[in-house]
Amino acid sequence: MKLFIASLFTIFLLFSFLLSVLFAIFYFLGIIDFALLIMITAIIFFFQWLISPYISDILYSFFYKLEWIGIEGLKEMDKELASFVRSICNEKGIKVPKIGFIDDDNPQAFTYGSAAFNARLVFTKGVMTYLDKDERKAVFAHEIGHIVHRDFIVMTIAAFILVLFYHISTALMKTRRKRKGNAAIIGLVAYILYLIGNYILLFLSRIREYYADEFSAKVTGNADSLARALIKIAYGIIAKPESKSSMDLMKSTRVLGIADFSSAKGVGLAYIMSIQQGSLEPLQKVLLYDLKNPWAFVYEINSSHPLTAKRIRRLAKIGSVYIVDVNSLENYQVDKQRLYKNFVRDIIFNFLPQLSILMLLSSPLLIIFGVINSYILIFLLYLLGLAFGTSILLKTLYRYPEEKLEETNILNLMQDIYSSPIRGKYVKLKGKIVGRGIPGLIFSEDMIFQDETGLIYLNYEGLIPFFSNLIFSFFELEKLVGKEAEIKGWFIRGLSPRIELNNIVVEGKVYKSRIKFLGIIIGALIIFFIGSIGIYLFL
Repeated sequence: MKLFIASLFTIFLLFSFLLSVLFAIFYFLGIIDFALLIMITAIIFFFQWLISPYISDILYSFFYKLEWIGIEGLKEMDKELASFVRSICNEKGIKVPKIGFIDDDNPQAFTYGSAAFNARLVFTKGVMTYLDKDERKAVFAHEIGHIVHRDFIVMTIAAFILVLFYHISTALMKTRRKRKGNAAIIGLVAYILYLIGNYILLFLSRIREYYADEFSAKVTGNADSLARALIKIAYGIIAKPESKSSMDLMKSTRVLGIADFSSAKGVGLAYIMSIQQGSLEPLQKVLLYDLKNPWAFVYEINSSHPLTAKRIRRLAKIGSVYIVDVNSLENYQVDKQRLYKNFVRDIIFNFLPQLSILMLLSSPLLIIFGVINSYILIFLLYLLGLAFGTSILLKTLYRYPEEKLEETNILNLMQDIYSSPIRGKYVKLKGKIVGRGIPGLIFSEDMIFQDETGLIYLNYEGLIPFFSNLIFSFFELEKLVGKEAEIKGWFIRGLSPRIELNNIVVEGKVYKSRIKFLGIIIGALIIFFIGSIGIYLFL
Protein backbone atom coordinates (compact mmCIF):
# COMPACT_ATOMS: atom_id res chain seq x y z
CA MET A 1 0.00 0.00 0.00
CA LYS A 2 2.86 2.41 0.85
CA LEU A 3 4.47 1.75 -2.54
CA PHE A 4 1.17 2.39 -4.29
CA ILE A 5 0.71 5.68 -2.43
CA ALA A 6 4.29 6.77 -3.21
CA SER A 7 3.83 5.99 -6.91
CA LEU A 8 0.41 7.67 -7.02
CA PHE A 9 1.70 10.77 -5.25
CA THR A 10 4.68 11.09 -7.60
CA ILE A 11 2.56 10.78 -10.74
CA PHE A 12 -0.07 13.11 -9.28
CA LEU A 13 2.62 15.72 -8.56
CA LEU A 14 4.00 15.47 -12.09
CA PHE A 15 0.49 15.71 -13.53
CA SER A 16 -0.16 18.80 -11.39
CA PHE A 17 2.91 20.45 -12.88
CA LEU A 18 1.78 19.44 -16.34
CA LEU A 19 -1.80 20.68 -15.98
CA SER A 20 -0.69 24.04 -14.62
CA VAL A 21 1.42 24.59 -17.72
CA LEU A 22 -1.31 23.33 -20.04
CA PHE A 23 -3.88 25.78 -18.62
CA ALA A 24 -1.45 28.63 -19.21
CA ILE A 25 -1.02 27.44 -22.79
CA PHE A 26 -4.78 27.40 -23.32
CA TYR A 27 -4.88 31.07 -22.35
CA PHE A 28 -1.85 32.39 -24.20
CA LEU A 29 -1.60 30.14 -27.27
CA GLY A 30 -4.73 28.09 -27.76
CA ILE A 31 -5.01 24.33 -27.70
CA ILE A 32 -5.13 23.07 -31.28
CA ASP A 33 -1.42 22.83 -32.09
CA PHE A 34 -0.49 21.44 -28.72
CA ALA A 35 -3.33 18.97 -28.65
CA LEU A 36 -1.84 17.48 -31.77
CA LEU A 37 1.63 17.55 -30.22
CA ILE A 38 0.39 15.81 -27.08
CA MET A 39 -1.52 13.22 -29.09
CA ILE A 40 1.50 12.40 -31.22
CA THR A 41 3.73 12.21 -28.15
CA ALA A 42 1.25 9.91 -26.44
CA ILE A 43 1.09 7.61 -29.48
CA ILE A 44 4.88 7.50 -29.71
CA PHE A 45 5.17 6.66 -26.03
CA PHE A 46 2.53 3.96 -26.29
CA PHE A 47 4.34 2.20 -29.11
CA GLN A 48 7.68 2.78 -27.42
CA TRP A 49 6.32 1.16 -24.26
CA LEU A 50 4.91 -1.75 -26.28
CA ILE A 51 7.86 -2.51 -28.54
CA SER A 52 10.82 -1.30 -26.46
CA PRO A 53 11.41 -4.78 -24.90
CA TYR A 54 11.87 -6.28 -28.36
CA ILE A 55 14.25 -3.51 -29.39
CA SER A 56 16.21 -4.04 -26.16
CA ASP A 57 16.36 -7.77 -26.93
CA ILE A 58 18.06 -7.03 -30.23
CA LEU A 59 20.50 -4.52 -28.73
CA TYR A 60 21.56 -6.74 -25.80
CA SER A 61 21.91 -9.73 -28.10
CA PHE A 62 24.03 -7.80 -30.60
CA PHE A 63 26.28 -5.88 -28.22
CA TYR A 64 26.52 -8.20 -25.21
CA LYS A 65 25.78 -11.67 -26.65
CA LEU A 66 22.59 -12.05 -24.63
CA GLU A 67 21.41 -15.67 -24.74
CA TRP A 68 17.81 -16.62 -23.93
CA ILE A 69 18.08 -19.72 -21.76
CA GLY A 70 14.57 -19.75 -20.28
CA ILE A 71 13.64 -21.35 -17.00
CA GLU A 72 15.00 -24.70 -18.20
CA GLY A 73 18.42 -23.18 -18.88
CA LEU A 74 18.38 -21.61 -15.44
CA LYS A 75 17.51 -25.02 -14.02
CA GLU A 76 20.69 -26.48 -15.54
CA MET A 77 22.75 -23.80 -13.80
CA ASP A 78 20.93 -23.81 -10.46
CA LYS A 79 18.02 -26.20 -10.03
CA GLU A 80 17.00 -24.76 -6.67
CA LEU A 81 16.98 -21.19 -8.03
CA ALA A 82 14.79 -22.17 -11.00
CA SER A 83 12.32 -23.88 -8.68
CA PHE A 84 12.28 -20.77 -6.48
CA VAL A 85 11.51 -18.50 -9.46
CA ARG A 86 8.63 -20.74 -10.55
CA SER A 87 7.12 -20.85 -7.07
CA ILE A 88 7.29 -17.07 -6.54
CA CYS A 89 5.73 -16.35 -9.93
CA ASN A 90 2.94 -18.86 -9.28
CA GLU A 91 2.34 -17.43 -5.83
CA LYS A 92 2.10 -13.86 -7.15
CA GLY A 93 0.03 -14.83 -10.18
CA ILE A 94 2.43 -13.68 -12.87
CA LYS A 95 3.95 -15.39 -15.86
CA VAL A 96 7.50 -16.72 -15.43
CA PRO A 97 9.64 -14.04 -17.09
CA LYS A 98 11.71 -14.67 -20.16
CA ILE A 99 15.14 -15.44 -18.72
CA GLY A 100 18.36 -14.31 -20.39
CA PHE A 101 22.05 -14.87 -19.65
CA ILE A 102 25.07 -12.69 -20.49
CA ASP A 103 28.53 -14.24 -20.22
CA ASP A 104 30.16 -11.38 -18.31
CA ASP A 105 32.08 -11.58 -15.02
CA ASN A 106 30.58 -8.38 -13.61
CA PRO A 107 27.68 -9.47 -11.37
CA GLN A 108 24.49 -7.78 -12.53
CA ALA A 109 20.81 -8.60 -12.88
CA PHE A 110 18.09 -6.46 -14.41
CA THR A 111 14.51 -6.61 -15.59
CA TYR A 112 12.74 -4.85 -18.43
CA GLY A 113 9.54 -5.17 -20.41
CA SER A 114 6.19 -3.48 -20.99
CA ALA A 115 4.44 -5.23 -18.09
CA ALA A 116 4.28 -8.61 -16.37
CA PHE A 117 3.02 -10.34 -19.53
CA ASN A 118 6.30 -9.80 -21.45
CA ALA A 119 8.85 -9.18 -18.70
CA ARG A 120 12.47 -10.21 -19.17
CA LEU A 121 14.86 -11.10 -16.37
CA VAL A 122 18.51 -11.02 -17.42
CA PHE A 123 21.52 -11.96 -15.30
CA THR A 124 25.25 -12.23 -15.88
CA LYS A 125 27.76 -14.98 -15.24
CA GLY A 126 29.09 -12.89 -12.33
CA VAL A 127 25.88 -13.52 -10.37
CA MET A 128 26.67 -17.24 -10.41
CA THR A 129 30.37 -16.64 -9.71
CA TYR A 130 30.24 -14.33 -6.72
CA LEU A 131 26.94 -15.11 -5.00
CA ASP A 132 25.92 -18.21 -3.06
CA LYS A 133 22.55 -19.91 -3.60
CA ASP A 134 20.67 -17.82 -1.01
CA GLU A 135 22.10 -14.58 -2.38
CA ARG A 136 21.09 -15.57 -5.93
CA LYS A 137 17.54 -16.16 -4.73
CA ALA A 138 17.53 -12.74 -3.09
CA VAL A 139 18.71 -11.04 -6.30
CA PHE A 140 16.17 -12.85 -8.50
CA ALA A 141 13.41 -12.09 -5.97
CA HIS A 142 14.34 -8.40 -6.13
CA GLU A 143 13.96 -8.41 -9.91
CA ILE A 144 10.68 -10.32 -9.75
CA GLY A 145 9.55 -7.66 -7.27
CA HIS A 146 9.89 -5.05 -10.03
CA ILE A 147 7.64 -7.17 -12.23
CA VAL A 148 5.02 -7.73 -9.52
CA HIS A 149 4.95 -4.00 -8.72
CA ARG A 150 4.49 -3.11 -12.41
CA ASP A 151 7.42 -0.74 -12.27
CA PHE A 152 7.72 -0.61 -16.05
CA ILE A 153 4.29 0.97 -16.42
CA VAL A 154 4.69 3.52 -13.63
CA MET A 155 8.11 4.68 -14.82
CA THR A 156 6.89 4.91 -18.42
CA ILE A 157 3.95 7.13 -17.42
CA ALA A 158 6.22 9.37 -15.35
CA ALA A 159 8.76 9.63 -18.18
CA PHE A 160 5.95 10.45 -20.63
CA ILE A 161 4.88 13.40 -18.48
CA LEU A 162 8.44 14.70 -18.40
CA VAL A 163 8.71 14.52 -22.19
CA LEU A 164 5.51 16.56 -22.48
CA PHE A 165 7.00 19.19 -20.20
CA TYR A 166 10.05 19.38 -22.44
CA HIS A 167 7.99 19.69 -25.64
CA ILE A 168 5.79 22.37 -24.11
CA SER A 169 8.69 24.42 -22.77
CA THR A 170 10.62 24.42 -26.05
CA ALA A 171 7.50 25.23 -28.09
CA LEU A 172 6.52 28.14 -25.86
CA MET A 173 9.98 29.65 -25.75
CA LYS A 174 10.09 29.62 -29.58
CA THR A 175 6.57 30.98 -30.17
CA ARG A 176 6.14 34.02 -32.43
CA ARG A 177 2.70 35.08 -31.29
CA LYS A 178 1.87 38.54 -30.00
CA ARG A 179 2.21 37.51 -26.40
CA LYS A 180 5.63 36.02 -26.98
CA GLY A 181 7.06 37.45 -23.76
CA ASN A 182 4.41 35.89 -21.57
CA ALA A 183 4.55 32.62 -23.48
CA ALA A 184 8.32 32.52 -23.11
CA ILE A 185 8.02 33.01 -19.35
CA ILE A 186 5.54 30.13 -19.12
CA GLY A 187 7.87 28.05 -21.29
CA LEU A 188 10.74 28.79 -18.91
CA VAL A 189 8.58 27.76 -15.95
CA ALA A 190 7.67 24.55 -17.80
CA TYR A 191 11.35 23.84 -18.38
CA ILE A 192 12.14 24.42 -14.71
CA LEU A 193 9.34 22.00 -13.80
CA TYR A 194 10.81 19.54 -16.31
CA LEU A 195 14.17 19.73 -14.52
CA ILE A 196 12.48 19.30 -11.13
CA GLY A 197 10.48 16.42 -12.57
CA ASN A 198 13.69 14.59 -13.46
CA TYR A 199 14.69 14.59 -9.81
CA ILE A 200 11.20 13.45 -8.82
CA LEU A 201 11.55 10.59 -11.29
CA LEU A 202 14.89 9.60 -9.76
CA PHE A 203 13.26 9.75 -6.33
CA LEU A 204 10.49 7.43 -7.52
CA SER A 205 13.12 5.07 -8.95
CA ARG A 206 14.87 4.92 -5.57
CA ILE A 207 11.57 4.30 -3.78
CA ARG A 208 10.82 1.41 -6.11
CA GLU A 209 14.26 -0.08 -5.47
CA TYR A 210 13.56 -0.01 -1.75
CA TYR A 211 10.27 -1.84 -2.27
CA ALA A 212 11.85 -4.40 -4.55
CA ASP A 213 14.38 -5.00 -1.75
CA GLU A 214 11.51 -5.39 0.70
CA PHE A 215 9.76 -7.83 -1.63
CA SER A 216 12.95 -9.90 -1.82
CA ALA A 217 13.47 -9.94 1.94
CA LYS A 218 9.89 -11.04 2.57
CA VAL A 219 9.56 -13.77 -0.05
CA THR A 220 12.95 -15.27 0.81
CA GLY A 221 12.48 -14.75 4.53
CA ASN A 222 16.13 -13.68 4.69
CA ALA A 223 17.03 -9.98 4.61
CA ASP A 224 20.70 -10.79 5.20
CA SER A 225 20.97 -12.65 1.89
CA LEU A 226 20.15 -9.54 -0.13
CA ALA A 227 22.42 -7.38 2.09
CA ARG A 228 25.29 -9.80 1.43
CA ALA A 229 24.45 -9.89 -2.27
CA LEU A 230 24.56 -6.08 -2.59
CA ILE A 231 28.03 -5.99 -1.02
CA LYS A 232 29.35 -8.92 -3.04
CA ILE A 233 27.99 -7.40 -6.26
CA ALA A 234 29.95 -4.23 -5.44
CA TYR A 235 33.00 -6.41 -4.81
CA GLY A 236 32.52 -8.38 -8.03
CA ILE A 237 32.34 -5.19 -10.08
CA ILE A 238 35.95 -4.32 -9.21
CA ALA A 239 37.36 -7.77 -8.41
CA LYS A 240 38.45 -8.43 -11.98
CA PRO A 241 39.99 -6.15 -14.62
CA GLU A 242 37.41 -4.04 -16.44
CA SER A 243 37.09 -4.64 -20.16
CA LYS A 244 35.43 -2.16 -22.48
CA SER A 245 32.50 -4.52 -23.12
CA SER A 246 31.97 -5.01 -19.37
CA MET A 247 32.02 -1.27 -18.76
CA ASP A 248 29.57 -0.69 -21.60
CA LEU A 249 27.25 -3.30 -20.11
CA MET A 250 27.47 -1.72 -16.65
CA LYS A 251 26.71 1.72 -18.07
CA SER A 252 23.81 0.55 -20.25
CA THR A 253 22.17 -1.28 -17.31
CA ARG A 254 22.96 1.40 -14.71
CA VAL A 255 19.31 2.35 -14.21
CA LEU A 256 17.84 -1.12 -14.80
CA GLY A 257 20.31 -3.14 -12.74
CA ILE A 258 20.10 -4.20 -9.12
CA ALA A 259 23.03 -1.89 -8.27
CA ASP A 260 24.55 1.25 -9.75
CA PHE A 261 28.15 0.36 -10.64
CA SER A 262 29.41 3.94 -10.17
CA SER A 263 28.29 4.17 -6.53
CA ALA A 264 29.23 0.53 -5.80
CA LYS A 265 32.97 0.93 -6.35
CA GLY A 266 33.65 2.44 -2.94
CA VAL A 267 31.79 -0.40 -1.22
CA GLY A 268 33.62 -2.95 -3.36
CA LEU A 269 37.02 -1.50 -2.43
CA ALA A 270 36.03 -1.57 1.24
CA TYR A 271 34.96 -5.20 1.03
CA ILE A 272 38.33 -6.12 -0.50
CA MET A 273 40.02 -4.35 2.42
CA SER A 274 37.85 -6.27 4.88
CA ILE A 275 38.84 -9.56 3.27
CA GLN A 276 42.52 -8.61 3.41
CA GLN A 277 42.28 -7.43 7.03
CA GLY A 278 40.11 -10.32 8.16
CA SER A 279 37.71 -7.82 9.71
CA LEU A 280 34.51 -6.12 8.62
CA GLU A 281 35.55 -2.83 10.24
CA PRO A 282 36.74 -1.22 6.94
CA LEU A 283 33.40 -2.05 5.33
CA GLN A 284 31.54 -0.68 8.35
CA LYS A 285 33.43 2.62 8.18
CA VAL A 286 32.83 3.06 4.45
CA LEU A 287 29.12 2.36 4.85
CA LEU A 288 29.11 4.84 7.71
CA TYR A 289 30.12 7.56 5.23
CA ASP A 290 26.94 6.90 3.23
CA LEU A 291 24.80 7.28 6.34
CA LYS A 292 26.46 10.24 8.07
CA ASN A 293 28.26 12.46 5.55
CA PRO A 294 26.02 15.11 3.89
CA TRP A 295 27.82 14.66 0.57
CA ALA A 296 26.38 11.15 0.37
CA PHE A 297 22.91 12.70 0.33
CA VAL A 298 23.94 14.94 -2.59
CA TYR A 299 25.17 11.93 -4.56
CA GLU A 300 21.97 10.03 -3.92
CA ILE A 301 19.77 12.85 -5.28
CA ASN A 302 21.32 12.26 -8.71
CA SER A 303 21.12 8.47 -8.51
CA SER A 304 18.45 6.02 -9.65
CA HIS A 305 19.42 3.67 -6.79
CA PRO A 306 19.68 4.29 -3.05
CA LEU A 307 23.16 4.12 -1.57
CA THR A 308 24.12 0.62 -0.45
CA ALA A 309 24.32 1.55 3.24
CA LYS A 310 20.80 2.94 3.19
CA ARG A 311 19.46 -0.17 1.47
CA ILE A 312 21.07 -2.38 4.11
CA ARG A 313 19.70 -0.17 6.89
CA ARG A 314 16.20 -0.54 5.49
CA LEU A 315 16.64 -4.31 5.11
CA ALA A 316 17.64 -4.47 8.79
CA LYS A 317 14.21 -3.05 9.67
CA ILE A 318 12.54 -5.93 7.80
CA GLY A 319 14.67 -8.79 9.06
CA SER A 320 17.99 -9.68 10.65
CA VAL A 321 21.15 -8.47 8.89
CA TYR A 322 24.47 -9.93 10.06
CA ILE A 323 27.06 -8.95 7.47
CA VAL A 324 27.34 -5.50 9.06
CA ASP A 325 26.29 -4.20 12.46
CA VAL A 326 23.58 -1.73 11.49
CA ASN A 327 22.94 -0.66 15.09
CA SER A 328 26.55 0.39 15.59
CA LEU A 329 26.39 2.36 12.32
CA GLU A 330 23.27 4.17 13.46
CA ASN A 331 24.67 4.92 16.92
CA TYR A 332 28.16 5.95 15.79
CA GLN A 333 28.96 9.39 17.18
CA VAL A 334 30.33 11.93 14.72
CA ASP A 335 31.30 15.56 15.13
CA LYS A 336 28.31 17.04 13.30
CA GLN A 337 29.56 20.60 13.68
CA ARG A 338 32.81 19.70 11.93
CA LEU A 339 30.99 17.64 9.30
CA TYR A 340 28.51 20.33 8.31
CA LYS A 341 30.99 23.18 8.63
CA ASN A 342 33.21 21.42 6.10
CA PHE A 343 30.19 20.69 3.90
CA VAL A 344 29.08 24.35 3.77
CA ARG A 345 32.62 25.49 3.04
CA ASP A 346 32.91 22.87 0.26
CA ILE A 347 29.67 24.10 -1.29
CA ILE A 348 30.83 27.73 -1.26
CA PHE A 349 34.20 27.06 -2.90
CA ASN A 350 32.82 24.49 -5.34
CA PHE A 351 30.21 26.84 -6.78
CA LEU A 352 32.22 30.07 -6.84
CA PRO A 353 32.91 29.84 -10.63
CA GLN A 354 29.25 29.00 -11.40
CA LEU A 355 28.09 31.93 -9.28
CA SER A 356 30.43 34.25 -11.16
CA ILE A 357 29.10 33.02 -14.53
CA LEU A 358 25.49 33.46 -13.33
CA MET A 359 26.22 37.03 -12.30
CA LEU A 360 27.92 37.69 -15.64
CA LEU A 361 24.93 36.39 -17.58
CA SER A 362 22.35 38.24 -15.50
CA SER A 363 24.13 41.62 -15.32
CA PRO A 364 22.79 42.85 -18.73
CA LEU A 365 19.29 42.67 -17.18
CA LEU A 366 20.31 45.59 -14.93
CA ILE A 367 20.65 47.89 -17.93
CA ILE A 368 17.48 46.51 -19.57
CA PHE A 369 15.45 47.42 -16.49
CA GLY A 370 17.18 50.78 -16.15
CA VAL A 371 19.05 50.02 -12.93
CA ILE A 372 22.44 51.05 -14.35
CA ASN A 373 23.74 52.70 -17.53
CA SER A 374 25.97 51.16 -20.20
CA TYR A 375 29.23 52.58 -18.82
CA ILE A 376 28.63 51.16 -15.38
CA LEU A 377 27.65 47.83 -17.00
CA ILE A 378 31.00 47.63 -18.80
CA PHE A 379 32.82 48.24 -15.52
CA LEU A 380 30.60 45.68 -13.76
CA LEU A 381 31.31 43.06 -16.43
CA TYR A 382 35.01 43.76 -16.03
CA LEU A 383 34.81 43.20 -12.27
CA LEU A 384 32.76 40.03 -12.69
CA GLY A 385 35.27 38.71 -15.25
CA LEU A 386 38.04 39.22 -12.72
CA ALA A 387 35.84 37.52 -10.11
CA PHE A 388 35.41 34.50 -12.39
CA GLY A 389 39.17 34.05 -12.86
CA THR A 390 39.76 34.59 -9.16
CA SER A 391 37.07 32.03 -8.25
CA ILE A 392 38.78 29.35 -10.37
CA LEU A 393 42.07 30.18 -8.69
CA LEU A 394 40.55 30.06 -5.20
CA LYS A 395 38.71 26.81 -5.91
CA THR A 396 41.94 25.19 -7.13
CA LEU A 397 43.90 26.29 -4.08
CA TYR A 398 41.09 25.10 -1.81
CA ARG A 399 40.81 21.73 -3.55
CA TYR A 400 44.55 21.00 -3.54
CA PRO A 401 46.09 22.21 -0.25
CA GLU A 402 49.74 21.43 0.44
CA GLU A 403 50.22 22.83 3.92
CA LYS A 404 50.21 19.40 5.56
CA LEU A 405 51.43 16.15 4.00
CA GLU A 406 50.13 13.04 5.78
CA GLU A 407 51.86 9.69 5.31
CA THR A 408 49.06 7.12 5.51
CA ASN A 409 47.48 4.11 3.81
CA ILE A 410 44.36 3.41 1.77
CA LEU A 411 42.47 1.83 4.65
CA ASN A 412 42.84 4.92 6.84
CA LEU A 413 41.72 7.16 3.98
CA MET A 414 38.63 5.11 3.26
CA GLN A 415 37.66 5.05 6.94
CA ASP A 416 37.75 8.84 7.27
CA ILE A 417 34.11 9.94 7.53
CA TYR A 418 35.14 13.61 7.29
CA SER A 419 36.78 13.26 3.87
CA SER A 420 35.40 15.34 1.03
CA PRO A 421 34.80 15.18 -2.73
CA ILE A 422 35.72 18.88 -3.01
CA ARG A 423 38.68 19.49 -0.68
CA GLY A 424 41.41 16.93 -1.08
CA LYS A 425 43.55 15.56 1.72
CA TYR A 426 47.23 15.85 0.82
CA VAL A 427 48.76 12.41 1.38
CA LYS A 428 51.77 10.21 0.69
CA LEU A 429 51.39 6.46 0.14
CA LYS A 430 53.76 3.62 -0.61
CA GLY A 431 52.75 0.58 -2.60
CA LYS A 432 52.60 -0.79 -6.12
CA ILE A 433 50.99 0.29 -9.37
CA VAL A 434 49.06 -2.80 -10.43
CA GLY A 435 47.40 -1.71 -13.67
CA ARG A 436 45.64 0.88 -15.76
CA GLY A 437 42.49 2.58 -14.56
CA ILE A 438 40.67 0.68 -17.31
CA PRO A 439 42.78 -2.41 -18.02
CA GLY A 440 43.34 -3.09 -21.69
CA LEU A 441 42.46 0.45 -22.76
CA ILE A 442 45.73 1.90 -24.03
CA PHE A 443 44.30 5.44 -23.98
CA SER A 444 43.77 5.26 -20.21
CA GLU A 445 46.37 7.36 -18.39
CA ASP A 446 44.89 6.62 -14.95
CA MET A 447 46.16 3.80 -12.74
CA ILE A 448 45.19 1.39 -10.00
CA PHE A 449 47.42 1.56 -6.92
CA GLN A 450 47.70 -1.07 -4.19
CA ASP A 451 49.25 -0.99 -0.76
CA GLU A 452 49.10 -3.54 2.06
CA THR A 453 45.60 -2.36 3.03
CA GLY A 454 43.71 -2.06 -0.26
CA LEU A 455 43.27 -0.64 -3.77
CA ILE A 456 42.55 2.86 -5.05
CA TYR A 457 42.43 4.72 -8.38
CA LEU A 458 45.07 7.29 -9.34
CA ASN A 459 44.17 10.24 -11.56
CA TYR A 460 47.07 11.60 -13.62
CA GLU A 461 46.94 14.90 -15.53
CA GLY A 462 49.71 16.08 -17.85
CA LEU A 463 50.75 19.65 -18.58
CA ILE A 464 48.88 19.81 -21.90
CA PRO A 465 45.40 18.30 -21.45
CA PHE A 466 44.67 15.22 -23.58
CA PHE A 467 48.00 15.27 -25.47
CA SER A 468 50.23 14.89 -22.40
CA ASN A 469 47.90 12.22 -21.05
CA LEU A 470 48.01 10.37 -24.35
CA ILE A 471 51.81 10.41 -24.42
CA PHE A 472 51.99 9.21 -20.80
CA SER A 473 49.53 6.38 -21.45
CA PHE A 474 51.35 5.21 -24.58
CA PHE A 475 55.01 5.54 -23.60
CA GLU A 476 55.29 5.63 -19.80
CA LEU A 477 52.47 3.88 -18.01
CA GLU A 478 53.34 0.29 -18.95
CA LYS A 479 56.83 0.83 -17.51
CA LEU A 480 55.26 1.60 -14.14
CA VAL A 481 52.87 -1.35 -13.89
CA GLY A 482 54.10 -3.88 -11.35
CA LYS A 483 56.67 -1.47 -9.87
CA GLU A 484 56.94 -0.29 -6.29
CA ALA A 485 56.00 3.38 -6.09
CA GLU A 486 55.72 6.30 -3.74
CA ILE A 487 52.91 8.68 -4.58
CA LYS A 488 51.88 12.12 -3.41
CA GLY A 489 48.50 13.55 -4.17
CA TRP A 490 45.09 14.54 -2.90
CA PHE A 491 42.57 11.99 -1.67
CA ILE A 492 39.15 12.81 -3.09
CA ARG A 493 36.19 10.98 -1.58
CA GLY A 494 33.62 10.87 -4.38
CA LEU A 495 31.39 8.00 -5.47
CA SER A 496 34.57 6.45 -6.80
CA PRO A 497 37.35 7.34 -4.29
CA ARG A 498 40.64 8.32 -5.91
CA ILE A 499 43.98 10.05 -5.50
CA GLU A 500 44.48 13.06 -7.76
CA LEU A 501 48.22 12.93 -8.28
CA ASN A 502 50.90 15.48 -7.58
CA ASN A 503 53.76 13.10 -8.43
CA ILE A 504 54.82 9.46 -8.62
CA VAL A 505 58.32 8.24 -7.74
CA VAL A 506 59.34 4.91 -9.29
CA GLU A 507 62.93 3.64 -9.04
CA GLY A 508 64.14 7.17 -8.31
CA LYS A 509 62.41 8.74 -11.31
CA VAL A 510 59.77 11.40 -10.65
CA TYR A 511 56.66 11.64 -12.84
CA LYS A 512 54.88 14.96 -12.27
CA SER A 513 51.12 15.37 -12.53
CA ARG A 514 49.92 18.92 -13.24
CA ILE A 515 46.34 18.82 -12.03
CA LYS A 516 46.79 21.66 -9.52
CA PHE A 517 49.10 23.66 -11.77
CA LEU A 518 46.55 23.63 -14.61
CA GLY A 519 43.82 25.05 -12.38
CA ILE A 520 46.12 27.84 -11.21
CA ILE A 521 47.22 28.65 -14.76
CA ILE A 522 43.64 28.76 -16.10
CA GLY A 523 42.53 31.10 -13.31
CA ALA A 524 45.62 33.31 -13.70
CA LEU A 525 45.22 33.55 -17.50
CA ILE A 526 41.58 34.61 -17.16
CA ILE A 527 42.54 37.29 -14.63
CA PHE A 528 45.39 38.50 -16.90
CA PHE A 529 43.20 38.53 -20.02
CA ILE A 530 40.31 40.36 -18.34
CA GLY A 531 42.75 42.72 -16.62
CA SER A 532 44.38 43.57 -19.96
CA ILE A 533 40.96 44.37 -21.44
CA GLY A 534 40.22 46.59 -18.44
CA ILE A 535 43.47 48.52 -18.84
CA TYR A 536 42.71 49.04 -22.54
CA LEU A 537 39.15 50.26 -21.87
CA PHE A 538 39.69 52.47 -18.87
CA LEU A 539 43.08 54.06 -19.46
